[in-house]
Amino acid sequence: MLTDDIARSVCLVEDLRAIVHEIDIPDNPRTRAAGACFAIAQEYHQAIVRLIEWKLYAAAFALVRLEFEAYVRGEWLSSCAKDNEIEEFLNGNKEPPKINCLINQLETLELFNVGVLSEIKEKNWRAMCDFTHTGMLHVQRWNKDDGIQANYFQDEILEVINFASHIASFSVIGLANLADNEALIHRIIELMDENFPDRKIG
Repeated sequence: MLTDDIARSVCLVEDLRAIVHEIDIPDNPRTRAAGACFAIAQEYHQAIVRLIEWKLYAAAFALVRLEFEAYVRGEWLSSCAKDNEIEEFLNGNKEPPKINCLINQLETLELFNVGVLSEIKEKNWRAMCDFTHTGMLHVQRWNKDDGIQANYFQDEILEVINFASHIASFSVIGLANLADNEALIHRIIELMDENFPDRKIG
């Protein structure tokens, strides 16, 4: 039932927020840049869940791509970016590479070499962009036989909640990695197992 999934997601938002407050991250340009991206991804998650709770589906769906990009950029800044790239980014001189390049670099690392990020992007990118930029998929959801009105499928709404909650959880793991806090990583994984026993994403 959708209300149960929303309630569970609201609880997850609060659980993740409580965990983040326990994380003590070293202060350096890399952790500041990556940590900000992970925190932004988590805030997008909170917004998505609340917007769905309030039945503001168009705004919620539009944020999914932004959350995914914030997470990917955070992981790249954490593990792949050179020091000068981080400095240029923090100083507002140069943006990181495009998302395909970020994912390609990340998937050379052991943590990502199974290709999950590229699979997520390949399967979902067109739809994520469409909902962010008010494309045809999004406009279709606002056209019914009897007029212009929001008309989102429950399965789609559940998929967005599930996806956003996974990415938020991964972002908090990213923060725990910056802190080199292995115990906290295990705690977040346990929380994910409780909330997503089948662990499907995308």
